[in-house]
Amino acid sequence: MKLQDFSLTRRSFLAGAAAAGVALVVPLRLPSAWAQQQEASHTLQAYIRIDTSGQVTFLLPTSEMGQGTHTGQAQILADELGADWSSIVVGMPNQPTPDYRIPFIGQMRSVGSFGIRFWHDPLRLAAAQAREMLTQAAAERLDVAPAALHAENGFIVHSDSGQRIPFGELVEDASTLPVPEEPTLRPDDQRTLSGSRVPRLDTPEKVTGKAVYAVDVEREGMLYGAVRLAPVYSAAVDSFDEGSVSEMPGVVAVVRVPRGAVVVADSWWQAKQAADALEITFTRTPADTLSTDEIYRLFREGLERADVPVTTLRGDAEATLTTEGQIVEAEYSVPLLTHMSMEPINCTAESTEERTELWIGTQGQDVVRMTLENALQVQADKFFINTTYLGGGFGRKTHGEIALQAALASRAVGGRPVKVLWAREDDVRQGQYRQTMRCRFRAVLDEAGNITGMRIRVAGPQMGREYGIDPEQRAQATGNLANFDPFSLGGLSDMHYVIPNFVVDHAVVDLPIPLCPWRSIAHSFNGFFFESFMDECAAAAGRDPLEFRRSHSEGEERMLAVLDRVAEMSRWDEPAPEGIARGLAVVESYGSYVAQVVEARVDDDGINVERVHVAIDCGRAINPDQVEAQMQGAVIDALGVALRQKVTIRDGRAEQSNFHDYPLLRIGEAPSVAVSIVEIGSPLGGVGEPGIPPLAPALANALYAATQQRIRHLPLTDHVQV
Repeated sequence: MKLQDFSLTRRSFLAGAAAAGVALVVPLRLPSAWAQQQEASHTLQAYIRIDTSGQVTFLLPTSEMGQGTHTGQAQILADELGADWSSIVVGMPNQPTPDYRIPFIGQMRSVGSFGIRFWHDPLRLAAAQAREMLTQAAAERLDVAPAALHAENGFIVHSDSGQRIPFGELVEDASTLPVPEEPTLRPDDQRTLSGSRVPRLDTPEKVTGKAVYAVDVEREGMLYGAVRLAPVYSAAVDSFDEGSVSEMPGVVAVVRVPRGAVVVADSWWQAKQAADALEITFTRTPADTLSTDEIYRLFREGLERADVPVTTLRGDAEATLTTEGQIVEAEYSVPLLTHMSMEPINCTAESTEERTELWIGTQGQDVVRMTLENALQVQADKFFINTTYLGGGFGRKTHGEIALQAALASRAVGGRPVKVLWAREDDVRQGQYRQTMRCRFRAVLDEAGNITGMRIRVAGPQMGREYGIDPEQRAQATGNLANFDPFSLGGLSDMHYVIPNFVVDHAVVDLPIPLCPWRSIAHSFNGFFFESFMDECAAAAGRDPLEFRRSHSEGEERMLAVLDRVAEMSRWDEPAPEGIARGLAVVESYGSYVAQVVEARVDDDGINVERVHVAIDCGRAINPDQVEAQMQGAVIDALGVALRQKVTIRDGRAEQSNFHDYPLLRIGEAPSVAVSIVEIGSPLGGVGEPGIPPLAPALANALYAATQQRIRHLPLTDHVQV
C-alpha cells in the first residue's frame, strides 16, 4: 500500500485507465440523506479504479494529517471489495470542486473527525458495486452462478473448483456491465480488515524519510519567501522601504501582502534575515491597547447583560431562576490557544494570471480556493492544489493566508516557484487562535441532590460567523431558539444529561483577533466548563461524582457504557493509592462518547499526572490501534493545555512567541494512558478530536479531590496552590 504522490486530477485519475489499457471505474455515491443536500446528483466525483494489473486506486478528498485516516479508508475499501491489501493506492483530487464537498459543511475540508465516519458508507457501497461487477464478469466466464463465487485477496474465487481469477483479468469485461444500484454488503463477520490492527499505510514512508510534506517540496528554480507581518492583528501596512533590504545577499523581491510583506530570496535564511531588517510601518488601530485584562473585563460585562436572547430552552426557564432548593453557582474561563503544529506554516506556489498551482499541507482546500478566488480572481479551472502530508493540523491548516502570500510572491517574480515559510514566532504571534471564553453556571438541586434546573451564560466571540455560519439560521436548523453558534456552544446546547429545566444563552463579545478551530473546537472549553460544574454539583449534594453522573444519564446508553467501563478500568469503587487523587469527566463530541479518569499527585513539585484511563465509544473501531493512538495523543495534547498553555495579549499583540513561553508537554511529563474501546453497536463517531474535552475537567476534579481547592480557570498551574 502507498500514498499517491501529491494529488490527482479527475482527468488524470480516469486517464490512468488508458495507460493501463482498460480499467473498472466506480464513482462514490452519497447516502440519500446527504444527497438531498447536494445540488447536483447522488454521485460524487470520487472514484475507485481497478486496472488490468489488479492495482486498486481510490480518490478521496481527505487530507492525511497523521491520524491514519487514509489507512482506515483503505481498510474499509479493501474489506468490502475483497482486494489485496498491498495493491491499494490512495490519491487526492487536486481541484476542489463541488463534487468533493461534504454537504453539511459545503466545502472540501478535513475537519470535524469526518474522515472515516463520512466516507465509510460511500466507500463500502462503491466497493460492493465493483465487487459485484467483477463477480458477474467471472460468473459469465466460468458459466456459473454469481452466488458460487466470492472475492478474496484480489481474486474472484470459485469455491467448489478452487479456480481463482485475478481482478485485473476481469476489469475489461466488468467495465461493460451496468453498475448495480443496490449491491449486497458483506455481513460484519466477513469484514476481517475493519476492526483489525493493521499497520499504518504511511508508516514506511515516514520512517524512511520518503514521505513528502509541504516543507519538503522542491521545484526547479525555486525561490524562498519569509514574512514580516503586523504585530497587531487588525493593522495593515502603512509603508515599507524595499531599498532597505534590496542590497542584502540573495534578495530578489519584496512583495506587499495582506497585513505585511514577503521578502523573496535565493534561500529562506537570506529571506528571513532581510524580512527582519525590512523598514516597514503599520497602521494604527483601535486594538493597539487591547490586553487580556481588557478582554476579561468585556467578558464579565457580558455575563451581566440583560438583553441576551435565550439560545437553548428545555422545560421551564423560570424554574432555573428559583431560589428554592440548594443553589450552586460557579464561573469558569479559558485563554486563547495556538496550535503549534510541528510542521511550520508553508506553501509553494507557481502562479501567473493564466495558471496557479500550489503545493501545501492543508485541511481546507476550498478555503484556499476561495481565498485566491476572492483576492486574485483565480478561476476554478485555472487552479490546482497538490495536498501533501500534513505535519499536524489541529484546525490551524484550514486557512488560506499562506497560499495567498505564496501566490503573490510567485507572481512578483514572473511565476517562478516560491516557497513561503513562516517562522515559529510568526505563527504564534501573528497566527490564528482558539477563542478565549468565560462561562457562568447556576444550578438548582432538590432535596435528593438532583439537578432540577440549570442556567448557563457564555460570554465570548462567535467564531462561526467567520466561517459563514448565520447564528439565526443555525438555531432554526438545530431546534434552538436564537443565536446558536456551534463553534461557541457545542457541548452545552446539545449536552446529554437529563436536566428537566435547562437554559443556555450567549453574550457575544467580538474581538479583533483572528480565530480558528482548535482540536475539538467548542468542546475543548465547554467540556471543561460543564464537567467541572457537574463535579461541583456532586460535591454540593454530597454524592459520589460517578454515581451523580449516572443518576443524570437515564436512557443515555452510550454515556453509561463509557462511564461504567472507565470506572472498571480505574477501580473507581476502591480507595485510590496513597497520595493519588482521582477525577472523572465524560463528554460526547463528534459522534463519540469519551470518559476519562485522571490519577494525579499534588506535592511540593507541583502537579504530576501519573495515569489516565480512557473509555471511548466511537461505534465500530475500524483500526483499534489508531483509535488508541488518537486517544493517547489527545490526552497528551490536552494535558499541556490544561496545565500551562495560553496566549495572552498586551498592547494588541501576543506576548508568547515560541516553545519557551508556550511550553508543550515534555516526554518526562507524559502519563501512562490506558485506552478501552467500548463497542455496543453505536453509529460511527469521530476519533481525532473527542479525546481532548474530558482531560482538563477530569484533572481539575482530581485536584479538587486532592486539595479541596476548586480551580475554575485554565491553565491550572496559574491557580493551583501547592
